[in-house]
Amino acid sequence: MWNKRAEFTAWLAEVKQVNLESLSNWEEKLMFKEFMEDHNTATFPSKKYYDLEAYDRRMLEKEIKRGSKKVRVVERTVFNDEEQRRQELLIAREKQKEEQVEALKRTMQGGMAQAMKEQTQLKEEMAYQYKLGNFEAAAAIQRRLDPDVAM
Repeated sequence: MWNKRAEFTAWLAEVKQVNLESLSNWEEKLMFKEFMEDHNTATFPSKKYYDLEAYDRRMLEKEIKRGSKKVRVVERTVFNDEEQRRQELLIAREKQKEEQVEALKRTMQGGMAQAMKEQTQLKEEMAYQYKLGNFEAAAAIQRRLDPDVAM
């Protein structure tokens, strides 16, 4: 009886529409006899009453395969609120750090891309000045492009 307690409780609630706590001991035993009769003759309306845990696993796998974004409600079995809150804060801090790093990367990439565009434009301008014969302007642009020379 205790090995099939979860399945029995689910069967009572869903098939018989009876709350287990409202039954007396002898009523519970009679209902369990009926449950076991259906179990042994394989006449349950659903496969989940044979093994509830396996049924839940199959349903979760199906949801994952379908790519469902629905959040499943998980029954709490551990009631350590302080540890859970500490874990939540730790996860939130890690997520915030990752977001800051990503934002910094985006700003650096944007700045680097802008600097590269400016360098390309300066090189084109320098080449144009050389073609015109304006060597002084080309040399000034060359000094700006040279990383070893301070501006």
